[in-house]
This record gives sequence, C-alpha cells and structure tokens, in this order.
Amino acid sequence: MPFMKNNIKASLLITCCIIVAAWVSGCKKVDIVTTTTTDVNIYEYLVQNPDKYSDLVKIVDKSGYSGFLNAYGSYTIFAPTNDGIKQYLTEKNLGSVDQIPEEDAKNIVKLHLMSDTLTSSSFKDGKLPTVTMYGQYLITSVNNENGVSNYVINRRALVQQANVKTGNGYLHTIDHVLLPATKTIAQLISENSNYSIFKEALVATGFYDTLNTINTVDTSRRWLTVFAETNQALADSGITSYNALYAKYCKTGNPKSVTDSLHIYIAYHIVPDAKYLADIVSAGSHITLAPLEVLASKLDGEKVLLNDINFNGVHEPGVEIQRSTSDVSATNGVLHMSLAHFSPKVRLPAPIYWDVADFPEVRKLPAIFRKGNYSFAYGSIKDIKWDKTTNFLDYAYTTSGSIPVYYNDYLSIPMGNTSRHFWIDFTSPIIVKGRYKVWICYRTAKSSGTIGQPGGSNMPVQVFFDGQAMTRTFNFVERRPNLSDGELEALGWKKYSPTTEQLAAGKFLGIIDVPTTDRHVFRLQALPAAGTGQPSNFLDMIHIIPVNNNQYLPRFARDGSLVNF
Repeated sequence: MPFMKNNIKASLLITCCIIVAAWVSGCKKVDIVTTTTTDVNIYEYLVQNPDKYSDLVKIVDKSGYSGFLNAYGSYTIFAPTNDGIKQYLTEKNLGSVDQIPEEDAKNIVKLHLMSDTLTSSSFKDGKLPTVTMYGQYLITSVNNENGVSNYVINRRALVQQANVKTGNGYLHTIDHVLLPATKTIAQLISENSNYSIFKEALVATGFYDTLNTINTVDTSRRWLTVFAETNQALADSGITSYNALYAKYCKTGNPKSVTDSLHIYIAYHIVPDAKYLADIVSAGSHITLAPLEVLASKLDGEKVLLNDINFNGVHEPGVEIQRSTSDVSATNGVLHMSLAHFSPKVRLPAPIYWDVADFPEVRKLPAIFRKGNYSFAYGSIKDIKWDKTTNFLDYAYTTSGSIPVYYNDYLSIPMGNTSRHFWIDFTSPIIVKGRYKVWICYRTAKSSGTIGQPGGSNMPVQVFFDGQAMTRTFNFVERRPNLSDGELEALGWKKYSPTTEQLAAGKFLGIIDVPTTDRHVFRLQALPAAGTGQPSNFLDMIHIIPVNNNQYLPRFARDGSLVNF
C-alpha cells in the first residue's frame, strides 16, 4: 500500500513536471544574469592589456589595492600608460617601478582613483564632483592644439582614451602620472614674492595659520579658497606696503579681532570649500569668511570677474581673476590671483524697484525689447526658472491704455492648472542686508466669468522669499481699490503707476529680513484655490523697499519716467 501511494505521488509529480515543461516551452526564454556585468573588473582589464598598463599593474600590486580593484563596486580610475610611468620614474630619479616605495605606490593609486563612476560628461572646466581616495580633487580642462581637442587632467595629463567600461566602473587612459598637491595655501602664498604684502596681512590677522593647516575637525573648513591680491594690485590702489594696508584698514589696533576692518578685509578674500574658476562663475555669489558678506561673480567673455554688479542703476566694475595663474591646488584648497584690490563695501539698505521684464536675454533682442512680443523656452533665461520644461514664458509689449505697465512691457505667465506653471522662480538684483517691505505690482487680468462665481477665473498666488512663505498672498484677478495713498497702504495696497486705472495694482506681501547682501530668490506658486487658474497673468514689477522709506512714491509711468506725486 505505501508502495502504491508512492507510485501515485511520483506519477503526479511527473505529470506536473510535464505540464510545467510544456508551458515553459511555449514561453519566451529569459536569460538570468547572476553577475552585474559581463565586463571584466578594473584590475583584470589592466592585467589583460600589458602593452599599456603592465607598470601600473606593478604599482597596484605593490600598493596592495589589487583586491578591491578586482571586486565589484563603483570606481573611476585614471590609468597612466607605461610611457607615462617611465616619465614619472625619470622625474623622480628612479630606475624602475620596483624602486617606488610602498607608501608612494599607495598614494599614486589613491590619487588616480575615485569611489564613483564618472564618464567624460563630467570633464568640465573645473574640479571633478568626487574627491579622490587620496583626499584631493582633480581638475579637468580642454586643450586645443593643432585643431585637435583633448581633455587634460590637473593641467598635466592628456586623456588618450575615455570611458572604458569595466565590471566595477570606468577607466580613462592618461599619458602622465598625476602629482598631488604638496603645499598648503599659506605655503603657496609664502613662496610667491608677488604676494608678500598680502602674506604679511595673513600673518597679522591670524589667517596664515588657518591656511597652513588641514582642518579635520570642522568639515565645513576642510577646504578653503583664497583670492590673493598681488603687490601690483595693491599698488594700483595706492597701497605699496603692509604698513599702508594696516593704516587703511586697521582701526582697532588688533588685526586679530574679528571686528577689525583689516581682519574683515582678509576674511572677505577667503571662501569656504574648494572652488575652482568653473565653480566660481557657475554660481552668482559666494559666502566668505567675513560674516554675512558675499562675493558676486560672473564670466564676461573670457574674463572671470568678482563684484561686477549693477547697484541702484550704477555699474560697478569688477575685479579680474587671472586665469593663467589661478586654479592652483593646495593640500587644503585652491589659490586664485586677483589683479585688483577689493574689499567689502559699506552699503545701506536702499529701495529696489525691480522691473521683472528687463533681463539680459531680452535685451539681447533689440527688435523685441520694449518693441514686441517673444516666447522664451525653458532654460533660456538664467535668472528665471519654472517647473514645466514644455512651457514658455511670454515677454509682452503693449501700448494699450488698459494695460498701464512700466515701459509698456510685462511678463505674461499662465498659472494654476496641470498644464500651466505651478511655480516660477525669479532671482533678484543685489539686495543689501536689512529689513524690507515687499510689493508685487501687476496688471489685473480676468480670463472669464465673474470672480467668485462658477466659471469665473481665479488666480491666488503664494510668494516665497528664499524658500520662506511670505505672510500675505495676492490674486492676479484682484483690482486695486480706489482710495487715497494712506488708505491704500493701511489696507496693503498701493498705486504704483500714475494712471488712475485701478487695473494697475500694487499688493503688499509682507516684511523680509535679508541676512546677506546678495541676490535672492522669489518664488510665485499657485495656490490650490486657483482651480484651473488662468492663462494670462500680467506681472510688471516687484518693489523691495526699506521699512522706514516711503512705500508709495515714486510711481512708474508707461514711458519709463518716475513720478513723485
């Protein structure tokens, strides 16, 4: 009986197997890959190409790192060729790879290796996004010679072959062994006689010691960037000695005091983090070690400029950073050379009457600027961003009497439903640190129906300043009341245009405390109550006015004139 039961079970099992096999035979075959890639790993790739990398393999073996370079992970290695390593041996007066000390072999491998997968798409003018295992950044650039362009690493090694994909990352072949930075920023400055006055100031203020150490305690100060002024730059401003610099800035008699102007002057030349020139120009401003003081930066053609700004309608020429002698890597950061003298400027809060329809990209279209209409695609305006990549921002010009806007131009920004803008960011002009009232100035528009009734358009907006919601919202469909200036201001409105037309509305959004003299971001974000929103919202200006200043004068006329009544 047990035997019969076992036979029945076996038959059922065989039958089930036949059924499953028949079902599987009718399905598409799926290859199951049990490894992450069919490519060999970095170490094995080096071993398999001895004509290029046999000497590098010896260095890797001596370093003891062959194990993890042959294990799965995510790495990028810049692999010097045999010829590159021979040049390195000549530079170091070594007869063979065998004479490289074990510690040096470890450092060579670590300097050429990163725990990240980086392709040549990351090779831009500046530092790579990931620090090497040696603890220093590599910088990349492009060399053009005889009509041929090549990537260059650390201004030393040409990339001969890029983007070799291996099982555990990417390999890039280079023609030289990379050399690490061996000196601190302070040492680089000290050994350059062009910086002798600046060095004395560093010593007097105590910053020399800061720049002569690698900070492993405060990670925010692990890397520093210095814009050092040459003796010539100082002389051009009438400062020919440290004593003259001391006399100009030191007001307390103690340059080490954080409140002393000489201390602040030096601190203003130091930026946290390792910032190469590409990093400098890719951001509009940079926090310095001087409390609440920032450096503005821009690229003007080929020139890298600091503090080249328009302030209150006046252009302030910038200070050039010399490219050929900058981007000098140190063990604790980066050194740049300034060709002119600069220092923090004492500024008082001042009104900003910001015409949002006046920006560089539209000024570059003389046939359009204050003459016509134009639709700007996503990403085409540096200082204006929005959420949906398929949407446009419309610049509009009109002479219609029913649209009383400053200089007759404005931005038309559809907002409020799934296909329109949900938010739009505007980067402001320079705002001096202080306390301000903010006003949004727009031409009232209503797409259809009656406000508050079914089918009526409705466009309430929340405004954010540097990510913080302002205390009051506004609605693009609301008209300005017809009241006196005092009554309007008491109710949170103002007449920003001399026209009597109530469609020209200025709405109070709240008070902001600006902590740093810098450019800041205002976001307009549709509120859920907007429903379907509306396609035509006419934004004209944003007024940012110190709290103690007159809030409703001057007014801004269609012809660009300012009216004080």
